[in-house]
Amino acid sequence: MRKNLHVIVALAAVVALIGALTLAEAQEIKPSSNPPRDPSAALTRPGSGSAGPRPEVLGTIIYDNGIVTALPAASSNCFGNQFNTANGNAVMAAGSVTAMSYFLTSGSGTDNVFVSVFGSVDGGGNASVLTSVSVPLNNGPGAFNTHTFAAPINYPGASFLAGVWYVSGDVVGLGSGTNNGQGFHGMLINDIVGTGFTPLPGLNALVGASGDVLGVPVELQSVTID
Repeated sequence: MRKNLHVIVALAAVVALIGALTLAEAQEIKPSSNPPRDPSAALTRPGSGSAGPRPEVLGTIIYDNGIVTALPAASSNCFGNQFNTANGNAVMAAGSVTAMSYFLTSGSGTDNVFVSVFGSVDGGGNASVLTSVSVPLNNGPGAFNTHTFAAPINYPGASFLAGVWYVSGDVVGLGSGTNNGQGFHGMLINDIVGTGFTPLPGLNALVGASGDVLGVPVELQSVTID
């Protein structure tokens, strides 16, 4: 897959560096190791459009309102959400993610995309890579796709990150709207090594996460439907 090729290229760069590449050449090979400090530099702003309804199951966290207003523009990063609250309640500590939903604005109907889950972010902007798997689009571009993991992805802290690896052709939607007044949770992070966590102010990724993630049982949560 493309992601594996990217890793191979990065490893080749390290070997070449040891063999006597200049520092400038090494930096050119690994431009994505440090995401832009200005989050707006990682985005483009298309015309807005509704993504329509999405599949939901019990134990699902959704922050977006299904309307795309921005797109990723910093290749080789994972664009998604920092899942730390659910309808005003804390996310379950040491829970597990069983499935993800994600809206792609472009991509081939026969293509695969990488969906990734990370642990909590530390003080240096790093997060452990819990999984990053290549999955087929079951609904194609311009629609919500879902993936159920073969086994639950356990996260150790009180939050986790989930999103889609952005490269040319695999573009997850971002939106400036919120679901149930939950605020903004959009973020990007280096997908390969889990470094350079950067919040995306005023944006949510059109990415949802399901599983044993709700700190308060579904039946006890107060939810309004817009």
